[in-house]
Amino acid sequence: MIPFLANIQYEMDAKYQEKSMLTNLFTEHKFWGWTGLLLIFITICFILFFQVRLWEEEDETK
Repeated sequence: MIPFLANIQYEMDAKYQEKSMLTNLFTEHKFWGWTGLLLIFITICFILFFQVRLWEEEDETK
């Protein structure tokens, strides 16, 4: 009876493994994945920096 239950538990274990393009980018193409992530981060920083400068200039003119 125990081997039968062990076999049922083995069959119930998940065998599905998702293949995500984003995960694939960071595992197989590490350079391009991290370069893209760094580029997105730098772009957001530039946008925020220039937006804050614009707000500061508007405050100074008032």
